[in-house]
Amino acid sequence: MNEIKDLLFNLCRLSGVSGSEKSVSKFCEDYLAKYAEVQTDYNNNVIATLGNKNAEKTILLDAHIDQIGFIVTEITDDGFLRVDKCGGVDLRTVLDAPVIVHGKEDISGVVCCMPPHLSDGNEDKAPEIDKVIIDLGLPADRVNEFVSVGDTITFYAEPKQLLGNRITAAALDNRAGVATLLKVCECISKKELNYKVVVLLSCQEETFATGAKTKAFYVEPDECISVDVSFAAQPGVSGQYSNIALGKGPMLCTSPNLNKPMFNKFKELCEQSGVSYQIEVCNGRTGTNADHIAVTKSGVKTAVVSIPERNMHTQAEIVDLSDINDAARLISDYIISGGV
Repeated sequence: MNEIKDLLFNLCRLSGVSGSEKSVSKFCEDYLAKYAEVQTDYNNNVIATLGNKNAEKTILLDAHIDQIGFIVTEITDDGFLRVDKCGGVDLRTVLDAPVIVHGKEDISGVVCCMPPHLSDGNEDKAPEIDKVIIDLGLPADRVNEFVSVGDTITFYAEPKQLLGNRITAAALDNRAGVATLLKVCECISKKELNYKVVVLLSCQEETFATGAKTKAFYVEPDECISVDVSFAAQPGVSGQYSNIALGKGPMLCTSPNLNKPMFNKFKELCEQSGVSYQIEVCNGRTGTNADHIAVTKSGVKTAVVSIPERNMHTQAEIVDLSDINDAARLISDYIISGGV
């Protein structure tokens, strides 16, 4: 597990708010160059091609590379930053959070928080986004020297090992999916494949799914496997997700929008190989890139494989490395088997 942990820690340390994924895209391009023909486009999508590039059949593997964060909307006269959300930031978690502003250089800051001694109690609730103010500890002239409106901001949260195979970090949504597909590439690059496999590490899923929409149209796949994170059990969670455990295997999604034969093939492969799996039921949209890829052009047979995660869209997301390892093994088996 140490190899996957090191890979995931490196991915989570790189900034990549939607539309500003350049640094993490460059890392993935360099990593994949050992196994595939790879390029990065102007939107920061990373596209790797393996197998028989002239084959009629194409399988697309997708995982979004971007993360949630903020975007600077104003620099006040006294040097504070006003911001807006870039993706689904959980505003309950932001007060006093350390952040990094990605301006002309990376600058550390902190979200302002009213001391309880001065509070009338109204600050105890999640703030509205127009009340989220970032302090860089610098005078206004210095702030303006390094920061511009439109710069992105990420949470600072150094990845940490928890007990067993569990880790916590920001951006595990969806660097966990990215790590899964990097390991799949490493595995299938050693195999003879009679069809083309395109790996898409896609941009801007958290805002507009730009990468999935445009590149699925370009690739014209016959099948697609979208890899993302989904909800695991934790205190207060009810319904089907109360039965989803960390370390009990990847989640296979079944939905009217997804391809049933692909779902069944994944279950069969799990049962043949002994890989544990958990089932996620969606009654329509999955909330992943699969929703867009499935309706590309005349339609694409699509499946979703997810990594169980706690505390999604916070600075303290948690996954189990064994689930990533099992998901990579399962997807590799699917590709080697030829799909459906």
